[in-house]
Amino acid sequence: MLLGTTSCSDDRKFVNLALKKGEKVYLLPSNTDKNALKKQLSKGETPTVSNSVQIIEDRGALYVEPKNFEKVVNLIAGNYVLFEEKESSHDGYVAFNDKDIFEYKVNNVNTEKIGQQIKQEIIQISNPSETKSLEIVWSSFPEPKAKKNCVVKRLWVVEHPYPGKTVGDYQNAVVINLNDIVAFYDNGTTLKYEENNKILYIVK
Repeated sequence: MLLGTTSCSDDRKFVNLALKKGEKVYLLPSNTDKNALKKQLSKGETPTVSNSVQIIEDRGALYVEPKNFEKVVNLIAGNYVLFEEKESSHDGYVAFNDKDIFEYKVNNVNTEKIGQQIKQEIIQISNPSETKSLEIVWSSFPEPKAKKNCVVKRLWVVEHPYPGKTVGDYQNAVVINLNDIVAFYDNGTTLKYEENNKILYIVK
């Protein structure tokens, strides 16, 4: 697993998430709750899907920021339920199951300066089949710092400070290497990023 280093990277790529099993493809909707999805499909309604998850591709590896990690890790870990619903472009939808594999918390950490603290953010994921866990630790302020099982990358950010004005610059951001997460679960999962269709496939 990688610890905190800094390197240049590309910009964030917005993707849909899809689970691929054999020849079948299941899209992850915006609402990942299995009961809500089941109710929606039973009414003949089409779930909303959007390319809201941001990934970073760098030298053959795929990364996500912590805010996008939970959706991806549930699919990698196998914590999902499939709903068959044949559509023109895919075979159904996937929602999350009830396994408790993801925990997020914030700890206050005292610094060397009296009265000054930093907020240390922690994600703990577990692999129930092997009763083992992995911690991802970082802090965001006063600047992004990777503490454990994550890295800092310089990502291109475009901002619009006021109407008619666009500025771009590289900014540091904490990211998680999805290849490391695939290795942690070691359940035969692979990842495939399809740039043309803006899809990240979690292949089972």
